[in-house]
Amino acid sequence: MINNFDQLLERASTIRGKRVVVIFPNNEETFSAIEDACKMRLTEFVLVGDEETIGKRFLQSGELACGIKIIHQPTIPKALQHSIELVKDGLGDILMKGGVDTSTMMKAILQDAAGVKTGRLLSDIFIMEFPQRTANRFIMITDGGMTLAPDLKNKIELINNAVKVAHALGNKVPKVAVLSATEFVLPNLQSTLDAAALSKMNERGQIKGCIVDGPFALDNAISEDAAAEKRLNSPVAGKAEILIAANIESANSLAKSTTYFAGLRLAHVIVGGGVPILIPSRADRSDAKLLSIALGMIMSEYYSTMN
Repeated sequence: MINNFDQLLERASTIRGKRVVVIFPNNEETFSAIEDACKMRLTEFVLVGDEETIGKRFLQSGELACGIKIIHQPTIPKALQHSIELVKDGLGDILMKGGVDTSTMMKAILQDAAGVKTGRLLSDIFIMEFPQRTANRFIMITDGGMTLAPDLKNKIELINNAVKVAHALGNKVPKVAVLSATEFVLPNLQSTLDAAALSKMNERGQIKGCIVDGPFALDNAISEDAAAEKRLNSPVAGKAEILIAANIESANSLAKSTTYFAGLRLAHVIVGGGVPILIPSRADRSDAKLLSIALGMIMSEYYSTMN
């Protein structure tokens, strides 16, 4: 099982034949991540955008850096459409945002009739290392990028998508905590009602491949001490590996706080489509983008084995 980012990079380095299509790359952090991945011979890249801008960064003594192909599309709309077509035609395995706005990119994908869009819910899954005492595991947080206010039906799909990522990382039965502000079921707090229903659905075999429980507050979902203090008797309490947040605001804020307050490394990937989709923030450091590329490669390989 892959438990940390060093293992993630090591595993990704064994995967061959994957191509990352990058839409209009135009900033230094994206270029640095591509360069680092290329130096590690991690994957091949198809860079769709302004040839002059890209070429200045990657031409070395008249030759392109290893594993990089440039396709000239001088405007963002043309680069976006061409990138989607490449993936639809099987010429790319992973779609990655460069200088295009996330909402513009995802709107184009969601409007597309085939290839990247599948009809399933797309969800953004953050992963981070959790090195608390002797623990050494990934914790996933969803959905911080796609689903604004997930209802019960959406949360079933969020769980299923996150479980696929866990399975791809070798975690065969991940522990899923459905978050709220409290561990008690309260009739006037919908997130606690959703959590209770999801827990029962998992118990009855309607949600498979994982253990689901909730509601949990964040502390008693990830801290065994907090769970013991609250006397929560659950295989998930204090040991959660997937956190299902109540809405996009809480998921996004929780994920980003791990980087900006705690300095933890973070990667994320959108799953549920025909290929993994990477939407790194333009503010993300190059190492975070590199980790997301590695995660996308592992998910692409998982898709291949499942199809």
